[in-house]
Amino acid sequence: MENFQSFLAANFEFNPEETQQILNCFEKKTLKKGAYFLTEGQYCKTVAFVEKGGFFFYQLMDGEEKVCDFAFEGDWISQYKSLINNLPSELSIKALVDSEIYWLDATAMDKLSDKVPKVLIIRTKLAEQYFTQSAERADKLATLKAEERYQWLLDSHPKIHQRVPQYYIASYLGIKPQSLSRIRAVK
Repeated sequence: MENFQSFLAANFEFNPEETQQILNCFEKKTLKKGAYFLTEGQYCKTVAFVEKGGFFFYQLMDGEEKVCDFAFEGDWISQYKSLINNLPSELSIKALVDSEIYWLDATAMDKLSDKVPKVLIIRTKLAEQYFTQSAERADKLATLKAEERYQWLLDSHPKIHQRVPQYYIASYLGIKPQSLSRIRAVK
């Protein structure tokens, strides 16, 4: 829970009692490599903080996994659109490696917000972060050349090649694995 506590301390001004109330509401869960946090078609009812490990978000299109995003230590995972609109998820979220998360379901989140009203700040900040990251990602993936998209990804996640198979990186960038190999060879 060290990363989660550090995240709260670095980003929010909770007193020790509030911090402990928040930590007590989250449950630890371990997911093995290949396990799903959420599958397409399910209703997302939880949010989770990634304490250790990594995940990728993808959508099945024409029988292929099209990678939409990655999450690593210090990131949050959820399918926000499904969670707030009570809709089936359009995405799946799968563990890249054995991972440890701290999760909270929507009902517990509402109760926690009632007990510690400042928790609404977390919810607001995460919603803003989700929106701005989604907009930036869409912009970069739509406007940059493949080499530039690759560099942007490396700038965002410098160790991504050590953690993510090349075919997932290629899928995220919207290119074939062979093209990614060529780009990497030039770098």
